[in-house]
Amino acid sequence: MILTVTPNPSLDRTYELPELVRGTVLRATADRVDPGGKGVNVSRAVAAAGHRTVAVAPMGGPEGALLARL
Repeated sequence: MILTVTPNPSLDRTYELPELVRGTVLRATADRVDPGGKGVNVSRAVAAAGHRTVAVAPMGGPEGALLARL
C-alpha cells in the first residue's frame, strides 16, 4: 500500500473545448472538478495503475467538504 500526504490539497477544474481557434470565443462543452495536489495526484495515479493507496490531506471548510465528496 502507498500512503501519500498532501499538506495543501486543491480542487482542479478542467474545461473541455471542441477546438482551439485563435481570435474566437471559446465555449466549454463540459467541465469537471477533481481533487488535486501533488500527493493526491500520486494516489490517483497509483490507484489507476491498480494498486492500493491512501491519500491523507486536511479537509476543512467548504472546499474541504467538496474534496471529501470527490
